[in-house]
Formats: sequence, structure tokens, C-alpha cells
Amino acid sequence: MPELPRPKVWRFQILVSEHAFDKLVALDVTYAELRNALSGYSEVIEEITVADGVKEVVLLVDWRNPLHVVVVIDRWRREERVVTLYEPDGDLWSRDFRRRR
Repeated sequence: MPELPRPKVWRFQILVSEHAFDKLVALDVTYAELRNALSGYSEVIEEITVADGVKEVVLLVDWRNPLHVVVVIDRWRREERVVTLYEPDGDLWSRDFRRRR
């Protein structure tokens, strides 16, 4: 696996789970804002192999507040699913929000 953090490259169709839509509402973020943020610069800060592919935690760098987006890359279905997103807790993450404490 490549060294982390590394730039996020979107390779497949992006789908957004119902849970992620609920989180958008809770964070007062529109779907259009999320799509624009996903098309900007972001970094993969964690990567874990899971049953249906790879799970990445992505830090949206060009956002009004630090925002982590959890993405599952399903190479078999050729899709990247945004499963959740959240504003990282400063007590649990380094000052730059790239590493867990």
C-alpha cells in the first residue's frame, strides 16, 4: 500500500449512502457542496481492507471545517460509496486531523 497520507483519486462512480445523506443534513451541508468538495483536493489518511473492497478515510482539505469522509471502494461493482462523513474531534485526532491520537 502507498504511504499515507496521499492524494485521493476517484476512479469509479461515486454513490452516497442514505446514512451519509442524513449526516449531510446534521452538518448543514448540501449534496451539491459535498460533490464540489469531493471534486477538490482531498487526502486519504487511513486505508483498511474490508470484505467488499477497501475502506478509506478521506480528509477534505479545501473545506470550511475539517471533514472526514469514509469511502468504501468496491472494485467488483466499480463504485466508490460514501458511507459516512463527520467533523473530526480534535481530542481524537492530531492537530492537522490526519492521524488518530
